[in-house]
Amino acid sequence: MTTASFSGMDSQALTYGKMTNSQAGLATASSVAIASRFVVQFSVGLVTGKINGKLSFSELTNITSEVDPAEYYHSSTTGVTLSKQFGKTKPATVTLKRGMDDDASLWTWHQGVLDGDPNARSTSCSLAMYDTQQNPKAQYYLYNAWPSKLAVDGLKAGASDVVYTTVTLTCDQIVFVPTGAQSTGAAS
Repeated sequence: MTTASFSGMDSQALTYGKMTNSQAGLATASSVAIASRFVVQFSVGLVTGKINGKLSFSELTNITSEVDPAEYYHSSTTGVTLSKQFGKTKPATVTLKRGMDDDASLWTWHQGVLDGDPNARSTSCSLAMYDTQQNPKAQYYLYNAWPSKLAVDGLKAGASDVVYTTVTLTCDQIVFVPTGAQSTGAAS
């Protein structure tokens, strides 16, 4: 039997039989990650010189990791069976947004990609999420990351709006490291 109680909209008020939200696998107010800033740290050894960057972002638009399904046909004495298997892996992407400032490290890194520099992939790139007290909430390692897209938004003559830089980082693999876990990743 499913029962629901909405008195005061308490995060523990909704119950499924005798289970709490957390027991039912639902997020509670205390378990939801709230991030106030996102920090990308990278190191790239371009032909034109080494870039070490540590940039703060105000918005994490998305993290995407995707595998296409592939159809597999198997024939036996009982007939033909169709099943879905793991297919081609698409490159993982991370899209972030920040106010534009005078730090040119992101633009220099992107220019290395545009120039076809073989060293433009960062072997040391991490993304960290921090809460309002600046405590780390989550960390991701981005292997062989590079800025595939860089955009500037919000430019209007005479306006006093914030100008934003949006970057899409493409990488071979994204690895999530839970808060408090010991890391063996390449980035730091």
